[in-house]
Amino acid sequence: MKVLFVIIACFGFIIGSTNTEVLYAQNYDTIKDSLKVQFNGDASIEVGSPFVGLEFHHSSPLAQRISFYYPVANSIDLSNDYWTRDQNFSMMLGLKIGEDTKEWIGLEPFAYTLTPYEVNFQESDERKQVKVKYQFSKDSPVFIATYEIKNLDSETRTFEFYTDIEASLKTSHTYATKDMAWSEFRDQGSALFINFDEPETQNAQLFSVNAGLSPHAYSSLSSLDSLPAADVWWDEADWNLENQTISKENPQTPAFKYLYRKNLAPGESMKIIQIVGAAKEGEGYELAEKLPSTFQKEIKEYEEQILKTMSEKTFETGDPVLDHSVLWSHGILQANQHYIDGSIQPMPCPAQYNFYFTHDVLLTDLAAINFDLPRVKRDLEFIINHANTDYVIPHAYYWKDLGYLTEFAPPDNWNHFWFVITAGSYLRHSGDEDFAKKLYPYLEKSVEDFQQHKQDDIIYSYRPDWWDIAWNFGPRSYTTILATKALREFIFISSVIGENEQNLKEWEENANQLQKGLNEKLWSEDQQYLINYFEDGSLDSHYYIGSLLGSHYNLLDEERKKKLVDTAGDKIYDPKIGVYTVYPMDFHNLIDYLKLNGNEAGDPYYYINGGIWPHGNAWYALALMESGQNNEALSFIRNIMTVKGAMDSPNGQPAMYEYRVSKKDDPAVYGKIDKPQFTWAAGWYLYSLYNVYGVKENEWNIRFEPYLPADQEQVSFMLTAGGKDLRVDISGKGNQVQSIHFDGKQEYSTVLPYNLNQDLEKIEIRKGILSAPLVTKLNAILQHVEFDEVNHNMNIKIKSFEGHQVVAVIDTPWPVEEVSINGSSNKIDWSIAKNEDVYKLQIEFNQKYNTDELSVDFKK
Repeated sequence: MKVLFVIIACFGFIIGSTNTEVLYAQNYDTIKDSLKVQFNGDASIEVGSPFVGLEFHHSSPLAQRISFYYPVANSIDLSNDYWTRDQNFSMMLGLKIGEDTKEWIGLEPFAYTLTPYEVNFQESDERKQVKVKYQFSKDSPVFIATYEIKNLDSETRTFEFYTDIEASLKTSHTYATKDMAWSEFRDQGSALFINFDEPETQNAQLFSVNAGLSPHAYSSLSSLDSLPAADVWWDEADWNLENQTISKENPQTPAFKYLYRKNLAPGESMKIIQIVGAAKEGEGYELAEKLPSTFQKEIKEYEEQILKTMSEKTFETGDPVLDHSVLWSHGILQANQHYIDGSIQPMPCPAQYNFYFTHDVLLTDLAAINFDLPRVKRDLEFIINHANTDYVIPHAYYWKDLGYLTEFAPPDNWNHFWFVITAGSYLRHSGDEDFAKKLYPYLEKSVEDFQQHKQDDIIYSYRPDWWDIAWNFGPRSYTTILATKALREFIFISSVIGENEQNLKEWEENANQLQKGLNEKLWSEDQQYLINYFEDGSLDSHYYIGSLLGSHYNLLDEERKKKLVDTAGDKIYDPKIGVYTVYPMDFHNLIDYLKLNGNEAGDPYYYINGGIWPHGNAWYALALMESGQNNEALSFIRNIMTVKGAMDSPNGQPAMYEYRVSKKDDPAVYGKIDKPQFTWAAGWYLYSLYNVYGVKENEWNIRFEPYLPADQEQVSFMLTAGGKDLRVDISGKGNQVQSIHFDGKQEYSTVLPYNLNQDLEKIEIRKGILSAPLVTKLNAILQHVEFDEVNHNMNIKIKSFEGHQVVAVIDTPWPVEEVSINGSSNKIDWSIAKNEDVYKLQIEFNQKYNTDELSVDFKK
């Protein structure tokens, strides 16, 4: 297998250049070239736009699935079984040169060049070169297939090229087959129109129009009598096209079939361009007339929309492997959006999912909060706009049969947790209190719902961990972790917007009790891990990835954080491909006990049953960071979570995937990747990168704990805070922050104030020997910090609510003389310890008012 990972050296530009954004905007071609990956080996591929998604397997240029999202989510898919969907093509290509035997194109793997929004296949032999390219439009519900065949022979030959795209539809969600339709042909563009008088498809009209070489013949009659299809459904008789359409009175199984013919001199090519799409009833006629003259412009607009996003949302480490995957991730986040019910919304991947899943959106938005607040706000608005009248948020939203259907999140559904957590983070980064007030009734309902299953200071749930299968009610670490975090986020939101102030102290005590319950009842000294129990009270001895969030959300002491990640490294970590969802992989033996729906968890080492998922990898990396292992975390991110890391691993390919097979004793499938362009993977990669380089959050603020590996002296990235985009530059050496400047003015806190100066554009952090005191940790809102260099005095304004237990940490080059709160040193505990050349001052007190002023006097 030949692999070429393409990274253009000039992509990164000079880190710290004030002209970086301008350079990017003027050099889309440079970004595109640096983004491309070339691959020659067995791979699955998904690529698409908000209107169409294509799925390929085994590096074939023949699509297994074509997903249309407009007017509703209908798909072309001849497979009978999800687990064997790679064995059925939904299209076929054929070639005949002169009097030679006809050959079928694409039954063997092609080499290809890939971006998140386009794929180019290429293969050749001594007689011909075949190129197949799939592109997409920004605003039209089509994909554009370009077939280019070049004569490499030494003589002029007649080339015949045959294309067949089957056009029977499977409906959204119900997945009912609709294989009866009628068709029309129009000379302009040699366009075929296939009409479904089927309300379940919203009476969709498929169309195919030629914008390159005109076909010699056409037909809209399928080679199939009906669906589902056999693995092989084509034969040479299919080439005998007789310009046939299907009458409205006698509907039949439809297809788009064309035969092209051209004499090619040596070195000459024939170029076929097919624009294929889906539209509302009768709408395809106008699109087919317009697109031959506009499709090139629309392709470019779609590409530039994605490249522009990459140019604006920079994260530059200087490491081409890491930086390439930053671009790739932003490409995925832009491309993996689908039309649904009149708007464009995030979806998990280009072709395989035709649902809106709240969970997928919220998990991804935890990363997007760092660089795209408008996206997050749109997502949160969509969620509450699809809640019911009791303020219960949706779990999923999709077209089914004759209309759109909402599944609402039941009380133990993890969407409630992630909704509150994401909303809290959005408020911290945006300061958008008016929107927080709009969200509040829905947040309040989610908090009310998830607390219904609180028993004995832990949360019970039907699902074993982070997925929505299995049914066995018991104490769960994952939901207890998320409930603790979400409740504290809700307290933060309530405090900021002045809601339920009389309840905040009680809620804080409840959150503390949940954290205590997690540690006392779900920490296993025997397993050195956070564990679960089954409904009958027996121990669930599985090691789940969800437990790793207990470290990331700082719910364990330092010793247990270290033990947790060490146990994960021993039990669920495969150094070649990542972290298992669960160990042992035995859910196939627990189908009845867990009330699984057959083999929905997958065979051992597959899917949920021990497969490798991207968020599990991220949670492991984040747990490494929390135990002080930043070098190991960054190495893990680079080797496991990047596109290059995936390519270099067993059965690797260019991908940020949904999951991969972990069966190491079977080389044929070990590391095999499924759904290679997955939104979560992109989001969690970016989230992990922001965290490892030092962007941290607790429930009250954003802070910097900057990290640079020994061989790196600078990193630059865009961060949204205070409701605006800021450029952050981190440079220098050592483990300590030397100084921090806002637009050149020295500040005295690595914890960001809640209300930033709206004119602020740039934050510069220098690592080195500490030169002045810095507030480095705080579990409350930081309003303001002042340091008097003459008198060696620091004043800090802190806001939360009366009775809140505040912990503040200040790093200082000098000893401390006195600490006071609101002018008094009573009822305040503080301690100081020296670590090398730095004193660490920890202060603890209960907030007396909503806003208190902390004062620290340092010894001169």
